[in-house]
Parts: sequence; structure tokens; C-alpha cells
Amino acid sequence: MEPVAIMLPYIAKKVWPADAFGERPIVPFRVGRLGGVYENVRSGDCGPVAVKFLEIHAAGDPNPTMAGLTDDLVDIFRKYNAMDNYKDLVVPLYLR
Repeated sequence: MEPVAIMLPYIAKKVWPADAFGERPIVPFRVGRLGGVYENVRSGDCGPVAVKFLEIHAAGDPNPTMAGLTDDLVDIFRKYNAMDNYKDLVVPLYLR
């Protein structure tokens, strides 16, 4: 995230009109991690975690925090996702 935090002020100054940006100094944005939320540190879990976050948000939770997620639950998400993909993509090939 550090390279993005450094680039964003330059991009903002380039895109915004000069009068909107003013004479503010170009300093990197501060980036910090929220505490108490699930941190995805395993490789390959990005997709299932992102899908679950979207499902929680789409279900009407105004502040989806995902604080209750664990690696065990993410493993279950991956299994369900694999079974759904198999059911929707592979099984129809055998039924033709």
C-alpha cells in the first residue's frame, strides 16, 4: 500500500482542477490497518474472502467488518465455492 499512498497525491493534483487542489503540499496519504478484522495472510484465499465480504455487504449489513472470520471458515468458503463451480460448470458438461 505504501507505493499507492505515495502516488495518490500526485494523481489527485494531476486530475483535479488547480483551484480545487490549491497550494497544498504533496505529502503521502497515511495508511493504517483496522484492528479486529480478519487478515488474509494465506495465499489463494483472496477470492473467497472477497466474495464473502461482498455477500455480507449485499445482504444489508451496513458496516461489514468480517470480525468473526477465521481461517477455518475461509476453508469452508473455499470448499463451498469449489462445489458450486463444479455443479455449475462441470456437471452440465456430462448431462449433454
